[in-house]
Amino acid sequence: MKPRAGAEEEARPAWGSLAWLALLFALSGAAALIIEIVWQRWFRLLLGATAPATSATLVAFFAGQAVGAVAGARLAARRRDPLRLYGWVELAAAACAAAVPLLLGAGEVLLRGAYDGLLQTPAALVTVRFALALGVSLPASLAFGASFPAVVAAAMPDSRRLGSRGAALYAANLLGAVLGALLGSFVLPEWLGVPVTYALALALSASAGVGALLASRAGLGVRSEASGLGSRDRPVQRGALAVGPRRLLAFAILSGFGAFALQVLLVHAFGLVLNQSVYAFGLVLVLVLVSLALGAGGAAVLDHGGRTDPRPALAFALTGAALAIAAVPFLLVEATSGLEYVGTDAAFPAYLLAALRVAGPCAAPALLAAGFVFPLTLALAGRTTQRSAARAAGSLLAANTAGALAGALVAPFLLLPWLGPWLPFLALAALYAGGALLVPLPGPRWRLRRDIVLGLGWLLVLARANPISLPVVGVPGEELLHLEHSAAGTVAVALREGERLLQVDNHYSLGGTGERARAERQGHLPLLLVPRARRVAYLGSATGISAGAATQHPVERIVTVELVPGVAEAARRFFRDANQDVLEDPRTEVVVDDARNFLRLTSEHFDVIVSDLFVPWRAGTGSLYTVEHFAAARDRLTRGGVFCQWLALYQLSEREFRTLAASFLDVFPETSVFRGDFYGRFPIVALCGWRDGPPAPEAVHAAVRRLRARGDPDRWLTDPVAPWPLYVGRLDALRATLEEVPRQSDGRPVLEFWSGRGSGGGAGSRGDALVGLAWARVAETLRRADDPMRLALPPEARGAMDGGAALQAAGAFYSAGREEEAGQALAAAAGLLPRRLLADAPADPTAAEVWTD
Repeated sequence: MKPRAGAEEEARPAWGSLAWLALLFALSGAAALIIEIVWQRWFRLLLGATAPATSATLVAFFAGQAVGAVAGARLAARRRDPLRLYGWVELAAAACAAAVPLLLGAGEVLLRGAYDGLLQTPAALVTVRFALALGVSLPASLAFGASFPAVVAAAMPDSRRLGSRGAALYAANLLGAVLGALLGSFVLPEWLGVPVTYALALALSASAGVGALLASRAGLGVRSEASGLGSRDRPVQRGALAVGPRRLLAFAILSGFGAFALQVLLVHAFGLVLNQSVYAFGLVLVLVLVSLALGAGGAAVLDHGGRTDPRPALAFALTGAALAIAAVPFLLVEATSGLEYVGTDAAFPAYLLAALRVAGPCAAPALLAAGFVFPLTLALAGRTTQRSAARAAGSLLAANTAGALAGALVAPFLLLPWLGPWLPFLALAALYAGGALLVPLPGPRWRLRRDIVLGLGWLLVLARANPISLPVVGVPGEELLHLEHSAAGTVAVALREGERLLQVDNHYSLGGTGERARAERQGHLPLLLVPRARRVAYLGSATGISAGAATQHPVERIVTVELVPGVAEAARRFFRDANQDVLEDPRTEVVVDDARNFLRLTSEHFDVIVSDLFVPWRAGTGSLYTVEHFAAARDRLTRGGVFCQWLALYQLSEREFRTLAASFLDVFPETSVFRGDFYGRFPIVALCGWRDGPPAPEAVHAAVRRLRARGDPDRWLTDPVAPWPLYVGRLDALRATLEEVPRQSDGRPVLEFWSGRGSGGGAGSRGDALVGLAWARVAETLRRADDPMRLALPPEARGAMDGGAALQAAGAFYSAGREEEAGQALAAAAGLLPRRLLADAPADPTAAEVWTD
């Protein structure tokens, strides 16, 4: 039955109505992106920050969206007022997302009960994590997936406008997502806290729903006639552009797979040269979303009026994506002069600008070309499909999301481990090139043009930008002993001037044999402070040298927790002589998991827990410095136990240190501070939080004698006055100045934002770092005369404590160029410390600044 004259025009919304729908869908995009960012944060806390756990979250999210797209398409095709349906879908998304925190709490209870048993079967643990992620996110993900076909049905009576209006709505949603990424990554969690950020995202989603319901009541949007105009499949074949539905689905799948796999590869590639802070990851995410939005907007313009054949545009979009993706590795290596770190000693905006100057030209062309593919597929479907707009959009979105799901698995777990960091770009480019050859072009001239561009482009890429010949890590002047690429990162072992170094993602050093003395001290010191320790856990094992120190003590169980599997394997293979072969010791269990996750979920208790020098600005690491993490560590301690958190002061400003100190004191009111070395420029310290108070000095001295009997060479741990030259004082000496200091918490993760803005030049380049004289002043505050531990020491040990402070002050003065005062401080240290420790002792690598000619 034909519709009456003018019915189609009445069903088609005016441009004002379309703009209103675009605004609502942009709000939805912003809300969804903020919600997804917060979910990633919460899921990381529940499931762990390991690559399998992260992928389980993404797969569950995409699976829900794909199913929701199909369901939403069917519902929208049957509704007379799809705009009203869209409003209820947005409200349902907000309501279901509001339930996620409650579901996460229930999931944590379930996972805690099974966690210890699942550690022995990693595949089962990943399966359980996937099931939890799916169960928690599924209801809201279904609603998110259903929103696109519903809003498409509200914007057009049939599929003829799918290319222009559908792509325009898709672009609006992506632009909203850009805003959500900026707010959710850079601004709101720091300013408002995570819970308020999440509540704001829920309000945005609900506002989109309410706005749609009000617009429906005002008569905006398409309304179907009783005959079913625009709501059911129309048995009409339009034009001569027939493309089979399977091929359309194939293009949609390719678009989803390619876009998400490309994002994964770009994050991995940029991680080799950027600082991996929340800002670096947010920058990549914004770049991806902006490029996709521009691609969708460009496709909408191309298809406006329905006069342009979308097939050549789709073929050349796929061709351009193939060539641009293949060139990314070469462009990145050239832009960074061989994968040098992208840093600056200037202000934080200068770092972002430097990062953008690298990331933009390398990635934007590939992302922009890839961004055209899905909206042009919509346009092609609009010219050929016999289905309603809602069904066409829903099926293509489901296919696109399924492709993204596959990309979330294939790129990190197959392409990167098998092919390394660069060849996956070539493989992905070949996939896009194959897609370009599958587009049924309108005539031989178009096919010839495509083939010439594609052929010449491939020759140019292989001749000038062949990724096979590019470096994969920037290790100038070093011999590369080992290299492994995985979803968790790039792990390398290098030899430089006889020293073996372990690094992750090109520029993050996890230590080496040259730092053995200091690394072993990090493992020994906590065990001297708890002489009866039998069970010890090391969070972040790196080279294993710190954990190896435990083999020299009468412990019965050693647990090392390492996030990156390749790091544990490299430590086992290349550092066994330096780490006492601890990873093969029968007392040792190696846990490959997130340290925060391990402490929250395990039921095991320890006498000593040692936490490594975690880089505070790396995305996700801030959770290891929160009040909640410190509380989890306290709960895992036995009576009399200690939690030892090592801090690299050269990576922290005084403000950041005070936030950490305040957060730590809230959980451990009895906290002692020890120095790990006597450096002025690069000092490290340990916050030792006591479960029930510090030990008696006599017990510590007995442990020192035991270690000395084993022949350990560290004078600061085995001398009769040890370890008191390393003792700084009590952390609660700062309590009165910390009342108004923000705490680092899961709900208010200020540290990762502060440190992210201050780390543009990397470790050691921070102008505000708490080192040298700045740390000497804070340390003097901690060295209180009424300290009970100090008062319990014998006179020689008390003098050694003051001598250690003078020795570090000498290093601080020397690093500041104040050599006369450095000499005076060194003379004071020599008068306070036994001659066997300083005057008659050989040079100490952990106090190198004062052993000068």
